[in-house]
Amino acid sequence: MGAVLRHCTCLLFAILVGWQASPAVAQQATEDWTASYRIVVQGRNVGSEQVTVVRDAEGLAIRSSGGIAGGGYVLRRAEMVYGPTGAPIRLRTEARLKDQPLIVDTTVADGKATNRVTQGETASEVTHPIAADAIFLPNNVFAAAQGLAYRVNALQAGAKVALYVAPQAQVMGTLSGVTDERMQTASGMHELRRHVIDIDNAGTPMVLLLWAEKATGRMVRYSITAAGVDVVREDLTSVFTREVKEFRENDQALLIPALGFNIGATISRPAGRVAPGKKDKNVEKLPVVVLVGGSGNVDRDTIAYGIPVMGQLAGQLADAGFLVVRYDKRGVGQSGGRAESATLSDYADDVISVVKWLREQKDVDDRRIAVVGHSEGGAVALLAASRADDIKAIVTIAAPGVKGNELVLEQQRTALEGLKLADDEKQRRVDLQKQVMNAVITGQGWDGVPEAVRKQADTPWFRSFLLWDPAPVMRKVDEPLLILHGALDRQVPLQNAEVLNGLALHRKKGTTTMVMVPGINHLLVPAKTGEVAEYGSLQGAKVSPEVARQIVEWLKQVPAR
Repeated sequence: MGAVLRHCTCLLFAILVGWQASPAVAQQATEDWTASYRIVVQGRNVGSEQVTVVRDAEGLAIRSSGGIAGGGYVLRRAEMVYGPTGAPIRLRTEARLKDQPLIVDTTVADGKATNRVTQGETASEVTHPIAADAIFLPNNVFAAAQGLAYRVNALQAGAKVALYVAPQAQVMGTLSGVTDERMQTASGMHELRRHVIDIDNAGTPMVLLLWAEKATGRMVRYSITAAGVDVVREDLTSVFTREVKEFRENDQALLIPALGFNIGATISRPAGRVAPGKKDKNVEKLPVVVLVGGSGNVDRDTIAYGIPVMGQLAGQLADAGFLVVRYDKRGVGQSGGRAESATLSDYADDVISVVKWLREQKDVDDRRIAVVGHSEGGAVALLAASRADDIKAIVTIAAPGVKGNELVLEQQRTALEGLKLADDEKQRRVDLQKQVMNAVITGQGWDGVPEAVRKQADTPWFRSFLLWDPAPVMRKVDEPLLILHGALDRQVPLQNAEVLNGLALHRKKGTTTMVMVPGINHLLVPAKTGEVAEYGSLQGAKVSPEVARQIVEWLKQVPAR
């Protein structure tokens, strides 16, 4: 989604301090299986874990080796053991922290978890209360989430789960959403169950996302959204894999050639229309909309908090008579290319490649090709339009109207307002954010910045976003422009649309229309407050049809060019 908030200045991994559960981990038939998982942080591959699971009448054992490489922490091996009723019994992790051995031994008895921690030559012991059905979830041991996957796969939304983050504490979480999904790979379709778990982490809300095989409960993917961490089973990480969230009977999945790689895309057509064959003649040509998603490693549906924003919008626009293209960002899903080295300029090149390919299709009216960009995608759409005459109209939705560095600071201040922190601590975090942004832009001034923060922020994409300035780009855009924004957008506030509108009105050529849609937030769904903290409660929400209606009415008035 278009969440520039992902570039926070918190440490990436030391973010959990526990959680609590309801029913025990039900022990099923005997099984013994292994799998490898890739660990990705903000699009960067930072390691992998090899996981072995043994489950029988005596209980459940989850073992792993490997893990995060770098940052001064290296996991050697870990083991989580549960009894036949799912009760936690023991946990052991062996790692190295700053070149010193770090061993955590946790045993559970009589409602207490006793942790013996050995770091180098120093040993200590700490004891905490623990629920009888708690799940072990230590930081940096992602295989532990398999125990959580078995637990939540049998639960319904609203259930509570206790998580013990050894050797720190236990915290409570709520299973706020459960949805069935499909994952398409080269070998076929996988039936999955997606779980959304809300955690009150020391007063700071946090969300975990967990996908598991519907039939077996085996973990497929595990995401810690606040840290930008994704742990994905290796067989589902290839470019031939994508999640199928929105599907129409006449949808066409295909690969579009780009600059040295292919872009995985879906074309949605009006009901009853299919792709024309090679021998078809006199094919009716349709107006076209190319959808461009927001920031992050998002696929063609742009799934945010369980809401397939671009997927739903594509269906609404197709129902209105348009041929709609949406695609996976480079390095994501079925698209090739490298996400870790991509910039806003690169993403604009991808838009141009898609438009160039569309102009050659039989059922495309190349005089009516519009590009619709959401959030960061709005900036990308403008950048593409400033370079390509083949784009005939532009729609920005919830797009930034100020410079990128200004928006990041504004979003951070908004996020800090919701935290119970002293004013001096809030100011310290703002100052650190400013230091990080300056270092990203100049390449200097990293002294005192945590290494994990630098790894997260020091990317070509973030630098390009911080340097984004819509003013000079807007002067080069002469296409008709619709600026659409939700009145309750707190992530990219409404004044961004007003700034964009002011810039657009000073163009020498090109009409400009601005529309404010009441009652919707940054995800384009009806909301009460529009705050980011509200997103987790909007599971299952639908993109407001008013968004598509405004786009359709405007596009029908734009003359063919």
